[in-house]
Amino acid sequence: MRRILLVVLILFALVSWFWPHSGRQGESQSRAQGDYLVLALSWTPSWCEAEGTARGAARCDAGAGAGWLVHGLWPQHADGGWPDFCASPHPAPDRALLESMVDVMGASGLAAHQWRKHGTCSGWSPARYFEQTRAAFASLTFPEAIRSDEAPLRMAPEELLTEFRAVNPAIGADMVALTCRSGLAQEIRLCLTNSLEPRPCDAQIHARACRAAQVRLPPLP
Repeated sequence: MRRILLVVLILFALVSWFWPHSGRQGESQSRAQGDYLVLALSWTPSWCEAEGTARGAARCDAGAGAGWLVHGLWPQHADGGWPDFCASPHPAPDRALLESMVDVMGASGLAAHQWRKHGTCSGWSPARYFEQTRAAFASLTFPEAIRSDEAPLRMAPEELLTEFRAVNPAIGADMVALTCRSGLAQEIRLCLTNSLEPRPCDAQIHARACRAAQVRLPPLP
């Protein structure tokens, strides 16, 4: 009997140890909603050069003119990491809502994926999530200096962010980061409060920032 009791106690201890470290989908709803938001802004020509053109994406077609678009609006934890694929009480967005986001996100399929992976963790309905995504994007200005119409641009990551912040003066240096891939400027990641005000990013956001001396911005398609 004592041996059985000992086994039960050991099993209970193991479960107690591993349960808090399980996948993010097991988090409480308050934890799932995150402490703040990250608005990820993709330079579309870089994505097209890396993979989008090979996929036959319409926003990579000649004359499409797609520049900075929203990759996603992501709930984020202040201590690093993020929730994803959360259980949501809201029904999935309908086709009309997803199609309405094409001008901001480039594709309804991307909008659908962003809702499943990140929007479900926001605590908002699909309509509210995409409304907030659009509002966050619309609040920003993109200077000509970080837009390439005819030939590739090359600049240091900090130069690109300085140009971006110059026309968005509420954004401090610790509130935004640039990612890159194979020498291409990839994404501006802007940290926002849940009411869409700029705020400092956590250390992990900055740790994943581009370390290249220069990045390239391919021209618009």
